[in-house]
Amino acid sequence: MQKLGIITSLLLIVTTMGANAQLLFGRLASTPVQEFNQQIRQASNKKQTWVNDYRAIALRFVGHADVPSQIQAQQLDNDLVLSVALDGSKNDMLYILTLFRSDNLWQMRQAQMGWRCQGQSTFTPVPCP
Repeated sequence: MQKLGIITSLLLIVTTMGANAQLLFGRLASTPVQEFNQQIRQASNKKQTWVNDYRAIALRFVGHADVPSQIQAQQLDNDLVLSVALDGSKNDMLYILTLFRSDNLWQMRQAQMGWRCQGQSTFTPVPCP
């Protein structure tokens, strides 16, 4: 649990979506990762190269490769914490993904997501209407 507090602190100082904008959020929604980890293992068995690139894994997980995004990575102990900010035309999305290496393969430990609706300054766990 201490890691989560550190991650939150790190993310509060990350700047995204504009030169002077600061990322602010209260809570994010947890997202299941077990099924995605299974996809990673299957793709690895098929020798697909995206499983070796944490950025490709992040974009595949969020499923919005066509939306402008920024990915920032921070090493925290044995985990790699990624913040993936997606700039939408009406609202923005933020994913916090925690990856780790197991048997020389990236796996996802946890994923959280939030939305910032048009006209709002913070990310919340509630999708925009």
